[in-house]
Amino acid sequence: MIAIDDLQGHWRRDWIRGPGFEDSATHVHWLQAGTLFADLRVPDTLPDLNGMTCLADLDGPTLAAFLDCEAFAGEISLTRDHCTWHRQINWHGTPDLPDVGAMSFAADGTLIEDGVLADYREAWSAVPTGPLRGQKLCWGDMTGVLVENDTEFLFGIGLTPGGKSKPAVSASGAVDQDAARDAFGGFYALGRWDGASGIAELSTNPFAREQVVIERKASGPVWHAPLFAGGTESRPLDNIH
Repeated sequence: MIAIDDLQGHWRRDWIRGPGFEDSATHVHWLQAGTLFADLRVPDTLPDLNGMTCLADLDGPTLAAFLDCEAFAGEISLTRDHCTWHRQINWHGTPDLPDVGAMSFAADGTLIEDGVLADYREAWSAVPTGPLRGQKLCWGDMTGVLVENDTEFLFGIGLTPGGKSKPAVSASGAVDQDAARDAFGGFYALGRWDGASGIAELSTNPFAREQVVIERKASGPVWHAPLFAGGTESRPLDNIH
């Protein structure tokens, strides 16, 4: 029997397998603190950004490649060994199906997730880290989840999911620039703390990498939001109780 305590910590995906597909290259990180979680998935191969300074500089195919990232956050519930990830924010709109996995441990300690409503199996390995804490935050009408300890964090913020998945990319692969701008208004980053400064190592916005994206202040955390046309905007975050 799996308990919520068994799922705490930083998990890195080793692989996912299903009918006709297998992926062991995508960088997938899931951080769990209590019932709060944040999840970020960044493809291993992405276009070169040499000479580019912001998302507005990118052509349609390049934007489409970066929109292949996935990210979501919210709370989990557990019924026996079935874990449901309730995506209170989701970078690509409303999921087609609830996210439910049957959880078990392999003999070597690998966490196995078998899809309940979809046909897949994922293997997760624990990343050594200290105890994590989570908090829900907001800025305007955007909801955020911050899962962190004194060395690392995963932060996600966005609007309540609505609309279809990947609305910025058409079936032909064309990118709607305005829809892409809206999509990148949401933001997710995995990173490390340098004192009070949270530095992104992986992010849905490639120009945020190795930049300070969140900062601890006495008044509360501040999100340094990267803008589509370049630069950042400092946005004080409020706690949701």
